[in-house]
Amino acid sequence: MYLKMFVGDELIESVPLDRELISKPGYVGNFKRRLQNKYREMFARDPKPEFFVSKPESVIRPSEMKIEG
Repeated sequence: MYLKMFVGDELIESVPLDRELISKPGYVGNFKRRLQNKYREMFARDPKPEFFVSKPESVIRPSEMKIEG
């Protein structure tokens, strides 16, 4: 799993997370604070960041894609 930080529509950084530790209090928040501190100057002129937790992206081969319509 990954913690992804966005500003608007732009992905700023993606950090891998240990799936077993996500439920531990403060685990994800620690990463969020680190990213906010790392990009502090960017936030002075841009809107606040948004954070999302996502599963690892899977690769889909064109032959596996289904096109409906």
